[in-house]
Amino acid sequence: MSSTPHVIGPPALKGLAHPLRLRLLAELNARGSATASQLGTALGESSGSTSYHLRQLHRHGFVEEDVEQGTGRERVWIPRQGGWDLPALDLAEDPANAAAVDLVVQAQLQGDQELMLDVMARADSWPREWRDAAVRRSTFIALDPGQVAALQAELNEVIDRYRDGEPGAGARRVSVVYHLLPTEHEVEVDG
Repeated sequence: MSSTPHVIGPPALKGLAHPLRLRLLAELNARGSATASQLGTALGESSGSTSYHLRQLHRHGFVEEDVEQGTGRERVWIPRQGGWDLPALDLAEDPANAAAVDLVVQAQLQGDQELMLDVMARADSWPREWRDAAVRRSTFIALDPGQVAALQAELNEVIDRYRDGEPGAGARRVSVVYHLLPTEHEVEVDG
């Protein structure tokens, strides 16, 4: 199992850019581990179909087989331990990749929105500690490209530290999503 992020190139992008594969990957990330049968039930698909698409996701480095949990008959799949990076802007420069990049990015954004709306709909039934733990923060700050890279490195270190640590009692899977997106608005700097 790899702990470094998988940087997606054109072949992996094309392997990912399938609606069912994107749904499988999102569901597997939410669960942490699952069999093809479990994912098929959750998504209303046959286990044969989910099994095929999980093998394709594995071939392209998005999921791994958990050999400690599975059996020869029923594989247990987990998301790639190091995650993956989609250099969307670079890949989209090639017109041959543009539609696939758009499909993947749209699916990710839609999944983020659906998760947020689901949390909002269900949170009133959760214990207070979990309601208080759910956070969405949006802010704008003035940074140069070097500062953005440094911020990204620091955020990744913190996320990796928590990802690699042992969960405490009552732990749940927690979605961590962040965007570092420059705007068109330049900041005047004195000096």
